[in-house]
Amino acid sequence: MEMVLSITLIGVAGIAAGMLILQGTRSYEALLEQKEASDQAALSLERLSRELRLLKCSTSGVSCAPEASDIPVMSANELRFVNSEMEGRGLRASGGALMLRYGVGGVDPEFQLASNVSSLSFDYLKTDGTAASTPAELWTIGVNIAFTSGQSVINIKAFVHPRDFR
Repeated sequence: MEMVLSITLIGVAGIAAGMLILQGTRSYEALLEQKEASDQAALSLERLSRELRLLKCSTSGVSCAPEASDIPVMSANELRFVNSEMEGRGLRASGGALMLRYGVGGVDPEFQLASNVSSLSFDYLKTDGTAASTPAELWTIGVNIAFTSGQSVINIKAFVHPRDFR
């Protein structure tokens, strides 16, 4: 009788210990997925912000604003622009990746800047914070990106003001 009771207690203790180890392993995997998505988000947001800060503008007196030729594509899901070094750039999401284009044309080469991107959108704002509809009105660019890794989703929203705009 004592032996049966001892085996039962050891079994219950073993099941409890196994459940604790299993829960710890699951938590570690979830945290690892979240860290991976967070790292991807931080690196790609830094690169994206660096590219947008270099957006070209045309000087007119003491002000500097972009023209239509400086930003040929300004949609909710894609942005193509010319930077201050007169190089074309483009940003868009495609097939779960954030793509950086070298050039403003549709067939220019592009490469993957980040993976696990579930959504990307741009907001174009005037100086008063309302929506800008033309490049000449643009003052700040809002970037909304969602990164996924496993069950983890990280949403990031940033506002970038190109450094030459005044």
